[in-house]
Amino acid sequence: MAKNSSLDERIYHLFGIPLRSGSHYPGSENDAQAYRDVGIIERLTTSGCQVLDEGDIAIPSYLPHHHIPPIKNWPGPRIAWDCVSESILPYLQQKGHVPLLIGGDCSMIVGATQALMRTSKEDVHILYIDGDIDGVAPQPDTCQSAAAMGLWLLTHPSPFWGGPTLRSSQITIIGWNNTLDSEQVGMTSLPLDHVQRVGPGEVARQLLQAIPASAPILLHFDIDVLRKQDMPAAYFPHADGLSLTEGQELLSTILADSRLRLIEVTEYASLRDLDHASVSKIIELLAVALKGV
Repeated sequence: MAKNSSLDERIYHLFGIPLRSGSHYPGSENDAQAYRDVGIIERLTTSGCQVLDEGDIAIPSYLPHHHIPPIKNWPGPRIAWDCVSESILPYLQQKGHVPLLIGGDCSMIVGATQALMRTSKEDVHILYIDGDIDGVAPQPDTCQSAAAMGLWLLTHPSPFWGGPTLRSSQITIIGWNNTLDSEQVGMTSLPLDHVQRVGPGEVARQLLQAIPASAPILLHFDIDVLRKQDMPAAYFPHADGLSLTEGQELLSTILADSRLRLIEVTEYASLRDLDHASVSKIIELLAVALKGV
């Protein structure tokens, strides 16, 4: 696992993603505000992080909303991916600067990966922590959210994304308990029961050792990987999932790796969290994990 003294020189750039193109009800476009309302900048700063709030990414408010196959609200997701990519690109071009994306749905992995690939000469690697395997193939007679298709879009040539595509071996999926009937060929896939049996910290150490030393890492963290009793404000909560303690161990190990270039935290539903209990837990997970960096 790659560690060095430059870790404490990281500068995190916080971006909110005001998007609901992948959502089934309105309101999720304001999810990032909940993080700010409970003091994410102050909490991360207290933990020892250098963090700057860059505001919300400018995504058009007039994006289409429909249920026409194959992709819900298309081309809204593609427009949002390009907005995300262009906004974070300048920071990825600077050594030690790490965009931290909050809000939005799991399809944001496409825009984030697009930006990282444009700034790196090495093969990027995605650590995809999620309760689901979001690799559903688009079908002409079925309308699916782009959030369920992100990994498929990244690994298959298609008219929906300009690419270049990733090899499946560049993606590791961690903590899932629902495949969504997704294709997994060539991906390293570590289901929930494996992570809990081996231990989150040990799983993270093993997979980090297997990633090439020069590979920049993108961490995708969907909060629905946490069990519903601990994280009821996940957009699609799972009865089975990691405990907060297990999630903390997993994040703390991964975030200590010097190859980390980009973090995204997705699928928080603020309308289910009026007392801000869940978002406070998410912030605490990040603050404690980054404190050890």
